[in-house]
Amino acid sequence: MARRNNADRLGAPAQDTGTPANTTSNTTDDLFSFVNPTEFVALPSEGRFYPESHPLHNADTVEIKHMTAKEEDILTSETLLKKGVAINRMVGSLLLDKNIKVRELLLGDKNAILIAARITGFGPQYEVNTTCPSCYGKADNVFDLGEIQAVETNDVPETITLLEDGLFSVDLPSSKVNVTLKLLTTADEEALQQATSSKKKLKRESSVVTDLLKAIIVAANDHTDRPTINKFVEMIPLQDVSYLRTQYEQVKPDMDVKFDFECPACSYVGRVVMPMSAEFFWPKR
Repeated sequence: MARRNNADRLGAPAQDTGTPANTTSNTTDDLFSFVNPTEFVALPSEGRFYPESHPLHNADTVEIKHMTAKEEDILTSETLLKKGVAINRMVGSLLLDKNIKVRELLLGDKNAILIAARITGFGPQYEVNTTCPSCYGKADNVFDLGEIQAVETNDVPETITLLEDGLFSVDLPSSKVNVTLKLLTTADEEALQQATSSKKKLKRESSVVTDLLKAIIVAANDHTDRPTINKFVEMIPLQDVSYLRTQYEQVKPDMDVKFDFECPACSYVGRVVMPMSAEFFWPKR
């Protein structure tokens, strides 16, 4: 992720080499002539799954500014933290193109922005407690965020048909129903989290799988009305559910946050998903 040369971008004049280096004269203009560095963040989606009307349609990068005290205020705001909107508000503050709405960002693209912002704001070293998948013991690990790359995606398999506006369709093997799918956005993620939280407060049974399917399925055999789709989701054979989720994962753009891990307790060696805990944007100091 390359830092943008702001002096070249703004056409700033070259320094006057005749000015003494130890001059003590500072004007207000000199104080505010500093331009906050920016960088281009590579988007895992490469802009392929945004509709033509979206500012990120077919865009493989997005420009963000580096974090400042303003963004740290956002991240430490008790009001925003209680509402659960601090991270999204921070991302919106970093985006240079204000036509890009955080709620419309694909989750993989937002993850790329978060990682880039964390690196420029607090450095690439991320220390966090990791759970061993074998013995479930806890161990402190330091991850190098600079090593994270976009998930390598192969060519879209023949079982998936790409449609307009970032949609794609698959034929389910058991029910023989053709379903049209969309990738989850930040807004979808928020809705799913709110649904889970609401059911927990009401002491109702969790329905994570069906809630996810209802969020990504936008049509079934050309039926697009929500009541029909919701009823269909609750009747999908389990074989089709597994197939659908596998197909979705093959298309979904994201960042690869798996790292090599060796457990100091049981000597387990393998790949683990990097935990995204509070220390990600609130590191220990």
